[in-house]
Amino acid sequence: MTQADKEQDKQRINPLIWVSIIVIGLIFFIFVGSDRGGVKTETLQLEDQQDTTVEQEVAVESSEGQIDRELLVPPGVRAREYIGELRQKGKPYPLEELMAKASTYATEGSLADAHLAFFFAAREGHIEAMMMMAEMSDPTLFQSENNLLDKADPVQAYKWYQLALSSGFEPAQPRLDNLYQWAMAEAKYGNADAQQLLLNFN
Repeated sequence: MTQADKEQDKQRINPLIWVSIIVIGLIFFIFVGSDRGGVKTETLQLEDQQDTTVEQEVAVESSEGQIDRELLVPPGVRAREYIGELRQKGKPYPLEELMAKASTYATEGSLADAHLAFFFAAREGHIEAMMMMAEMSDPTLFQSENNLLDKADPVQAYKWYQLALSSGFEPAQPRLDNLYQWAMAEAKYGNADAQQLLLNFN
């Protein structure tokens, strides 16, 4: 084969190589490109599903929140309604039943309801309720973590101890003595509540 024939064969082979490369490239692009499109489509579908799920969850939470808000009862409402029912039935009031109700309110954490129930029972002459009201207010016994009140009120403590004592409950006297000793000690340091309390003892 002459040199001219060899050069002519090379010129024939070169276009075939380029055509083959182009064809392979197109095939590769079609398959890989379509896979990528599929992945993107699936990803978008998954994202749409997740968005929908999130929206549904938010809707459920919102709905549940509305239900919870509707079920919430303002502080003291249950006790007021119960006391209202007792008043409608008239005296004598079932004070032991009321005390049990108050204890249930306190256990449930409904402190306003418990306080109102104890207060009503104390005002109606229930000795245990009087002592409960006094002890809740007594600064020598006050503990914020298990009290129905925000802070001690020595004057109220004196009032309820004195009322219990006047009703014949002798154990109220030592509590009054302790309260007096507290007031004497605190008044020296300028405690206004203690100074006011001492006026009740004089």
